[in-house]
Amino acid sequence: MPDAAPAKLLVLIARSEESFDPVITALLDAGITGATVLESRGIGAIIRSEMPIFAGLAALLPQATGSRVILSVAPQARIEALMRYLDQLPRERRPIGVTMPVESVLGLEL
Repeated sequence: MPDAAPAKLLVLIARSEESFDPVITALLDAGITGATVLESRGIGAIIRSEMPIFAGLAALLPQATGSRVILSVAPQARIEALMRYLDQLPRERRPIGVTMPVESVLGLEL
C-alpha cells in the first residue's frame, strides 16, 4: 500500500438491534461500502447460559445479550467522517468504536 491513502481498521459494536440500522446507514453515508458483520454475544450472555456457577454475578450485568461487530478497512478520511457522525447519535444508539492503523492491505483497493 505504498501510494495509497492512510487506511485504518474500523471495529464497531452495535449493542442492540435499534443501534445497528443507524450504524449501517452512517457507514454508507460516509462512503464505506465494504464491511463484515459478525453476530456476537457479550460476557453477560455467556455467563447466564454457559456458566451457572456465576448466576449471582449475572444479575449484576445488563440483560441485553446480542450485538453485532462490524469490521472494515477504509481510508482514514472516511472513517473520521463516520466517527464524527456516530458521535452525534443519541447515546443509546451510539456504537462502541475503535480504529487501528493498517500497515498494508491485500485484496482491497482503497
